[in-house]
Amino acid sequence: MDAPALSAFAREMLPRYQQLYAIQFLQNVTQEARPMFLRSMEERFGETFYIRDYGAGGKRNWQPAPVRPQALIVSMIEPDLPAFSPVYGYDMLGDPHFSVELKRAVTSGQKVSSRPFELYDGGGRAYLLMQSLYRESAGEARQGRGRDLAGVVALVVFCDRLLQLPEDQALPAGLDLSLLPRDGRAGGEPLYQRLHRDGDHDWWPKITRLTLRLPLNSEAQPFVLGVEQDIRLNDLALLPLLLREVFIALLLSAAALIYSQRVALRRERSQADEELFLQSERASVTLNAIHDGVVILRQDRRIEMANPMALQLVEMPADEVLGLPCHEVFRLMGELAAEFSEDPISECFRTGQAVELAERMQLTTARGKVHSVEGGIAPLMSRDGVQIGVVCALRDMGPLRQRTAAALEASETRVKEHLEKLSHVARLHTMGEMASGIAHELNQPLTAISNYCQAAIQLLDGVEDAPPQVNSALKLAVAQAGRAGEIIKRLRALVSKRAIETRLIDINQVVGNCMFLAEYDLRERGIEVVQLLSGYSIPVMADSIQLEQVVLNLLSNAMDALKDEPALKRHVIVHTRREGKKGILEVRDTGRGITPDLLEVLFHPFFSTKPHGMGLGLSICQTIVEQYGGLISAENIPASGACFRIELPLALQAERQLS
Repeated sequence: MDAPALSAFAREMLPRYQQLYAIQFLQNVTQEARPMFLRSMEERFGETFYIRDYGAGGKRNWQPAPVRPQALIVSMIEPDLPAFSPVYGYDMLGDPHFSVELKRAVTSGQKVSSRPFELYDGGGRAYLLMQSLYRESAGEARQGRGRDLAGVVALVVFCDRLLQLPEDQALPAGLDLSLLPRDGRAGGEPLYQRLHRDGDHDWWPKITRLTLRLPLNSEAQPFVLGVEQDIRLNDLALLPLLLREVFIALLLSAAALIYSQRVALRRERSQADEELFLQSERASVTLNAIHDGVVILRQDRRIEMANPMALQLVEMPADEVLGLPCHEVFRLMGELAAEFSEDPISECFRTGQAVELAERMQLTTARGKVHSVEGGIAPLMSRDGVQIGVVCALRDMGPLRQRTAAALEASETRVKEHLEKLSHVARLHTMGEMASGIAHELNQPLTAISNYCQAAIQLLDGVEDAPPQVNSALKLAVAQAGRAGEIIKRLRALVSKRAIETRLIDINQVVGNCMFLAEYDLRERGIEVVQLLSGYSIPVMADSIQLEQVVLNLLSNAMDALKDEPALKRHVIVHTRREGKKGILEVRDTGRGITPDLLEVLFHPFFSTKPHGMGLGLSICQTIVEQYGGLISAENIPASGACFRIELPLALQAERQLS
């Protein structure tokens, strides 16, 4: 129920109809909804609120009402005056004076009038004109579900103002008007009387008093109009005029009633039109906003409606599409169909059931363009359950496939870049190790050459006839040997002593990346990998590319160690765990292991057990691990091959966060 709209309507109506004392809304509150209603009213009034009865036990006062299965409670009053505040919360369904008529208004859905009553503030007598309101959607009505009572609108009508005349007018001499209850007995106490003023002709002898009772044939005015006239001698000639006036008054009352009914009907029709417009607008906005093409076909298979996405799909404007047969705008057929299959639109018309489009269905436009689509065809039924058309929901899969291809290409590009980075790091470390080896191997002979040349110069200094050219040549040889040593030192510093960029990485993630990169080689060689990864993250400070290079080198050595083993014995186990403040990574193979004499020189530069190996791989791995404060070692597992173990310190900051 739209309470603000009802309040606005009441404020507009009250000044127009002076006979209206107030307009109330009696909200339907069930026993289950009672707590929520009380909370909403307390939030509205900012104080403790209770549902109340009036005049219980014959007392004219307010008392808390007991809990009832259903209540019709005053929740809105217009005009909203301070004097009316006690009326809020009044359960009128619990008042015997109003309960019978209220129940009839709820069950019948018609306008019902209450019995007259004295106004709360002593302002006279009034009655209620009640109309029940229901919550009901169009969908619920079609499905046959019941209506949900929102409440009752009650017009509080002054009884005396129904007979009110302008202040400058008075009743004709001797004419009295009164309103009596429709079920009242003759001679009963009237609800309201309007008596004539004493005139100059009241001294005429009264012959008789005419009394007329006219029941008002209106549910909005459940009264009997009483007309009484003193007939005096001087009034006999005015009797036709009096009758004419009464007749005119009745006609005016009937006209007013008809007019009020037409106004109410016009208002209800306007509300229904507004609700229908809102529903249509919501449906239109939804169809225009979705990314699926929607086409509605009539029973003759002509296009009745197509949303913007459907028009974009068939590449035709709306003014050309509407009214055309669907086969002149688009056709649906399976891609590379090998046998005859029924058109899904024809199948839906034939079976009256929803049809899902087959996989890789193609839509061909009138201009010959082909789109891959998915979706379905559903029957459109009338209110009587008769099929009056179909609804086609079509989604263009072309953009989705393009996005998928682009994502795949981007993923391949990232993998390629990752491999290039690994290759670059490997080359740099290889160059560094080679520079270190060259420096180590050449520094000694260069030093010896320099020493021998220095000794020869000293020996020549003691010879008197020594040729000066020999002394000069030896000094030049010493200088060139020193220059060669400096060149080697600078080359080594340039290649191996670069700045290292470290970041927080997870050893488990490094293993996952390496498994992805080595998957093809492992599969080609028939090697099964068993990953025993820690259930917790293992954070370390290192360069992920360099650490991946270490793991890939160990995996490569393991694959080489298994190449001569039977297929069923080719296994590699990768195990990660945390030990104290260290992260552990182990790579095991099921090969023949490493002999004890080779374990001592396994990490020396240029030492290799492979026929064509350079002997730099494990040396590079050792350099990388040690520069991060770690340790790499190798050992033999009895009857189970070799195991390479890497230990790295856990990152302190990440460790504190985890703890």
